[in-house]
Amino acid sequence: MAANVGKILMDKEILLESGTNELEVLVFNIGEFCFGINVAKVREVFPRGNITALAKAHPSVRGVFRLRDQVIPCVSLVDHLGIEATGADAESTTILTDFNQQQTAFLVDRVERIHRLSWEKVMGMPPLESLRQTPVTAVVHCDGRLVVMLDFEMIIDQVTRQAYRVGPIENAKNLPRDQLRIVMCDDSPTIRQAVSTTLRTSGYTQLEVFENGAQAWKWLERRLTEAGSAAGVADLVISDIEMPQVDGLHLTKRIKEHPQLRDLPVLLYSSIVTPDNEKKGRAVGANMQISKPELDKIVEIADGLIADARSGTKAAKATPSASAPPPQPAVPAKNAAANSAPAAKLPVKPAAELQATASPACVAPAKSTPAPSAPARVPTGVNPALWQTFLGELTDHIGNLNRKLNAIAAGDFTDEAAKEFFRTLHTIKSASMVIPCDPITHATHAVEGVLAPFRRSVEKWPLGTLTNYVSWLEAIASAEGDVNVTLESDQLRRLMAELGEPLAAQAKAKR
Repeated sequence: MAANVGKILMDKEILLESGTNELEVLVFNIGEFCFGINVAKVREVFPRGNITALAKAHPSVRGVFRLRDQVIPCVSLVDHLGIEATGADAESTTILTDFNQQQTAFLVDRVERIHRLSWEKVMGMPPLESLRQTPVTAVVHCDGRLVVMLDFEMIIDQVTRQAYRVGPIENAKNLPRDQLRIVMCDDSPTIRQAVSTTLRTSGYTQLEVFENGAQAWKWLERRLTEAGSAAGVADLVISDIEMPQVDGLHLTKRIKEHPQLRDLPVLLYSSIVTPDNEKKGRAVGANMQISKPELDKIVEIADGLIADARSGTKAAKATPSASAPPPQPAVPAKNAAANSAPAAKLPVKPAAELQATASPACVAPAKSTPAPSAPARVPTGVNPALWQTFLGELTDHIGNLNRKLNAIAAGDFTDEAAKEFFRTLHTIKSASMVIPCDPITHATHAVEGVLAPFRRSVEKWPLGTLTNYVSWLEAIASAEGDVNVTLESDQLRRLMAELGEPLAAQAKAKR
């Protein structure tokens, strides 16, 4: 086995040095099943060593082991995928992955080799009932067989419920944080609360928080008039990109084109900083862009931008952070270099789970939006205060979505209403990513993917599926039992199966 592992690692180096744009897949086996993983996500392959079990860990987490002064969590794919372990080599090999700023080990039976394949051989998954609950991104045609590409991002999301943490960040640049003013704007109350709490905990107490860019711009203009100079206005602007009235890009453009405010540093963030958004951000003069609010980094980035501005140093060009977006539907993202990162945080399984009430039947959009009559139980790993804020925000968004669905059914739907519908979906996804609440993030991302080709063709929108999506959100907002059960209910599985069909068709059309 050691010789085979060494050969694989040697092959990996050769393939990575070749500089091609082809996909490199490490093929491995679990029982009688054959799976694949993008080589860019693999750090090492080695024989299984000693693993220390943990109490109350997620059922798929076998425990942890030490590797070069790091504690690495170890996930059993046999347990997670529900595969029967057979043979003397069951779970005898470890694949150490490194992506999304964390290292996680996965136990497999054996590895075969690395294949270099054309992206044309990558095929989106069909919406088969038997694959509905399996984290799979695609299949690849390799050596006359189909190799299933596992969605390792989704697996990690499922077993590492990262709790919302707020702790003071070291002031390495010795800035007078309590004397510095930061302007922050986002249309999501949940994100406003999360970012504001993080900044205040680290000493940034002078915060001006707004719901959109229009409010922020009015305040900046008024403050400039009162202060008489840009020095007395603010030290940093932190803004979401997609907001109603004035979005983050337009706000940045106004700031950078203003003769007195143009040196005010601007940090843009969004749920996903796409290459197109990154290009637009650079065009309007944003000092930096990051993908989704990485709360443990915002303070450090703010320190850097403010320190550069105070010293007159030219800020670095806008760049996205190393974080990857949430798992994309149907087809995996292309290779991205894997950099060393801290080990993943370990999940904790709730001590007990209550029986969930039966999922309500899907109803027409005309149904009134239910408000939670009592605080719902908090999802695993979610900050209780943030969850309550998110529930209030979600209830408002449900009402908005229902009104839009009613307008579609009545044939009274404008282009502006369609834009607002997409903005609402974006806000729900952004807020759920911050909490984090992965089921809502994944479902909303899938809805966006289904609607994306038909932004201006509302007649092609799957009204029934959208109604089911909103009904599932309603069930979450009104949950009186364990909301974890509602989040992972059969209602969600039916919804994801419905969304899978058009997503698979889109993937096929792109090939």
